[in-house]
Amino acid sequence: MSANFERVLALYFMLLNGLVSMLGGFFVKEWLFASWVTILVAILIFACLQSVSNLLLGRLSGVFKRASIQIEALQQADFTYQLKPHYRSGAVAKFERELVALSDELHSQKARYNSHIYVIYQLIDKLPSPILVFDEDNKLSYANPAFEVIYHRSWQLEKGRDAQVLGLARDNDHWQFLNRTLNTSWTISSSEFYEQGKRYSLLIAMDIRKALRHQELTAWQNLIRVISHEINNTLTPVSSLAQSLQSKMTLPRDQQALSVIDQRCYHLQQFVGRFSELSKPLELHTKQVVLKDLLMSVKALIAQIYQDQTLLLDCTVRVCQCDPQLLEQALINLLSNAAEANAKQGPQGKTVSIQAGYQAAHVVITITDQGGGFANIENAMTPFYTTKSTGQGIGLTLSRRIIEQHEGSLTVSNGLHGAEVKITLPS
Repeated sequence: MSANFERVLALYFMLLNGLVSMLGGFFVKEWLFASWVTILVAILIFACLQSVSNLLLGRLSGVFKRASIQIEALQQADFTYQLKPHYRSGAVAKFERELVALSDELHSQKARYNSHIYVIYQLIDKLPSPILVFDEDNKLSYANPAFEVIYHRSWQLEKGRDAQVLGLARDNDHWQFLNRTLNTSWTISSSEFYEQGKRYSLLIAMDIRKALRHQELTAWQNLIRVISHEINNTLTPVSSLAQSLQSKMTLPRDQQALSVIDQRCYHLQQFVGRFSELSKPLELHTKQVVLKDLLMSVKALIAQIYQDQTLLLDCTVRVCQCDPQLLEQALINLLSNAAEANAKQGPQGKTVSIQAGYQAAHVVITITDQGGGFANIENAMTPFYTTKSTGQGIGLTLSRRIIEQHEGSLTVSNGLHGAEVKITLPS
């Protein structure tokens, strides 16, 4: 309430009190004579009181109306409306100042909250693991770009879809994939959080294949070291004896037999030597590489070796963080496999396709051939397993190890006409 208004109201009540006192004495002395004056003054006093009351109630009603609008806006987290104080002093002025201060504080808290949420979602978008957010009705509310690693499409196209439609099942607080392959390849961690009074479920899918392969590779490495040691200790004296005896033999048949023994010892030592590469640690020297130049270099090398093959390259990636020598080695292995698979198909298998692009904040290199696909895809990535007559079964395994050392992944599948190998690397 303004100071002037309060002073006027106080003066009014002082005059009213004096008038009533005067009239009291007057009534005692001149009751009969001035009764009509008394009635007239009473009516006048009542009218004045009614006018002041209406004025006071009107002003108080305006204060509460503005306060009500402000509070309703705060409840809706709408800070575009701001109460403008109408009084400079008094209880109402204090009330208005406190309401404005409350609005400013809530606005500041909301701004800090939005800032924190923005940073959190920016961080989630950069994480390589797929992260999905479902609302209370198990509808997809949000996901990071790594969603494409599992579903091979943008999460925006699936927003609002039910979890079950996306192949996810919930048993109390435990989530899992309905697809058996995904369920054995990915584990899901989940938690709940509340935002603006609504409950959400946060799911983080973690690829467990790398951990399993790391254990598998460690077991293979230990086995290879033992086998290599024992075989080399055996083959070295056998090969030496065969060479010594070969010069002493006079019969061609005996010389040929010893020559075969010596050759097989040599090939077996080479065979073991190649396997021992799997047990050697890889030391990466990563740097930014223009990926198209690297792919064109590998393509030119393969084209010289397999001149009857057509190699198609489509690269939309500018740069990639990698060890160029090791990545080249992996690509040479994979492209050689593709060209050899095509050669088995005869004239109809002549094209090897190399595509490189971005997907879910990753660089994806896809190699496809027309060689009919993997005959036994379950064992395609098993060390020492091969369907080639001259193969040793470590090309794919070594290539996958190189890619995983880059914090990436290598997967194989059968396409319409041949095999497909997909390399995924951090961008």
